[in-house]
Amino acid sequence: MAWLLDETPQAARAFDAAFDRGDAHGSLPDGLGGAAAWTYVEQGRWGQAREVCARMAAVGATAGLDHAVACAAAVDAVVLAHQGDAAAARARADEALALVDPLESRSVLVHARRALGAAAAAEGAYDTAYDQLRAAFTADGAPLHYHASWPVLADLAAAAVRGGRRAEATAIVERSADTLGEHASPRLRALLSRARALLAAPEDAEPHFRAALAEPALAHWPFERAQALLDLAEWLRRRRRIAEARPLLAEALETFRRLGARPWADRARTESRAAGLDVTAPAPDALAELSPQQQQIVKLAARGLTNREIGEKLFLSPRTVGSHLYRSFPKLGITARSQLRDLVEERCTGPADVDR
Repeated sequence: MAWLLDETPQAARAFDAAFDRGDAHGSLPDGLGGAAAWTYVEQGRWGQAREVCARMAAVGATAGLDHAVACAAAVDAVVLAHQGDAAAARARADEALALVDPLESRSVLVHARRALGAAAAAEGAYDTAYDQLRAAFTADGAPLHYHASWPVLADLAAAAVRGGRRAEATAIVERSADTLGEHASPRLRALLSRARALLAAPEDAEPHFRAALAEPALAHWPFERAQALLDLAEWLRRRRRIAEARPLLAEALETFRRLGARPWADRARTESRAAGLDVTAPAPDALAELSPQQQQIVKLAARGLTNREIGEKLFLSPRTVGSHLYRSFPKLGITARSQLRDLVEERCTGPADVDR
């Protein structure tokens, strides 16, 4: 319920506790997986989201639960698209769409189209991106799904501006604003403001950008906040307000780097250089910056051990292990557990200290 109400921090705490309890008392109900994965995506915990998707897909495939498998594939596709792996994102989105009847599983349809739109936008194919994101709404502009369609609005507006579909997108955004009215969550208010800023005439855009970033709650959705920062910084730079744009660009770039959102980091880096900022790549030997315990955990995870197995070796709870991994990923410049093996092989010459 917290996730549905855009109370994402509370949802994350509940899911963290539920998964810890599940480790000790058996698996959680299958229906929780999709909501948990989306909660972690929205919080910027993309590696953890993909782990939940993998678990959900495995259980769903074994039990013949096509909807669960499709949901996992759709969420996974969105993360892959945000990371810049467009081919993999398209494959996962197509997998999701092939498993369900789109009229019966509208949330899966919207999430898959969102992934396909993000993949196209990452490649600069904005007409395609708009067509995919437009599928989150009916022909007359109503949301196709009561919950999944709303978060698409700002990305729809961004694709519309770059693809020459401003008028149609404006009608959808304003209809959505009227429908949501005073019931819009702070997050949705911020997304609506960002969409309006993008679609407005240049001289009218700034108040909408400021309104989007004035929502303190947007900090709980780091990717969405970084997108709004980058959009406003671009607007400021084009109006020769370089000094105002620079801190926004620096914050946006740091967030995109931490999340592993490569296409958006590249765009922020290009914009930063245009604003006269000296942009350098992250330090290559980030593994040395981890604490000794974090290094042990990372090395064991790279060998394929689960959080429970690592915890047993190091006398830690699975939740503590997961927390250390979550904090380590941004420092290592990765977003998924699957990337650990190659990273450790490149940077380490010896085995984990715990096994010596």
